[in-house]
Amino acid sequence: MPATTQAPLLELQTQVWKARARAKQKWLERILAEPPKNSRDVERRKEWIDRALALVKQGQDEIKLRAALNDAYAEHLSVLEMSLISAAEQRAVESGPSKGRD
Repeated sequence: MPATTQAPLLELQTQVWKARARAKQKWLERILAEPPKNSRDVERRKEWIDRALALVKQGQDEIKLRAALNDAYAEHLSVLEMSLISAAEQRAVESGPSKGRD
């Protein structure tokens, strides 16, 4: 996919994810604002919150892992780029300006 189409697509995807996140946040705030009806609801809410917190922590851990892997891969790509640029420059020096005029 050309870079000219990737930027708008990325922006659109980012906006969609942010809109979903805002909707989920509003839903969560609305649910948590409702008072529990009885002691059973209090216990269910506590269990639900504990499970939700565990899922949030798991998601954060996954994102940290992906970020670390992306950083390592980006570093690898930078090393490859530098090696290829160096090889291209070396080839240009070896071929010399007189050979390019034929």
